[in-house]
Amino acid sequence: MSSSPQNPHKSGPAVRFPAESPRTKLGVLIGRRRVGNPSWTFPGGKIEADESPEHAAVRETFEETALRVRAIGVIGSRVHPVAGARMVYVAAVPVSADEAGIGIARGDSGELTEVRWVGAGEARALMGDMPGPVRQYLQRVLGG
Repeated sequence: MSSSPQNPHKSGPAVRFPAESPRTKLGVLIGRRRVGNPSWTFPGGKIEADESPEHAAVRETFEETALRVRAIGVIGSRVHPVAGARMVYVAAVPVSADEAGIGIARGDSGELTEVRWVGAGEARALMGDMPGPVRQYLQRVLGG
């Protein structure tokens, strides 16, 4: 894929997003990968040629977790130090309190074996390679 003026993120093949639910104090949504290291990650995946990072975050989250979210903005981006892929981090919130529910179902993708809400501190502990802007964002919205 090559970058284009219409979608500068086309060359960025992946989006990761921390879905947070500050109103219900559930924390941030993370998933355990079936395969891969590190084992814990934010839901995410490839940005399709015709979509924005925000749209990709909404679509990928539903595919991986069956949770409906609303993107609220891009937190930042980086080139992943190991994979070499451009990563875009998008903040999102559940579309309703009912959607946030305590028990999150996994979607049909089979990529994640477990999905759960955790506090900012636990997310940092489980995801040691979390980029600075994402850490700062979670600290600001969730505390801890």
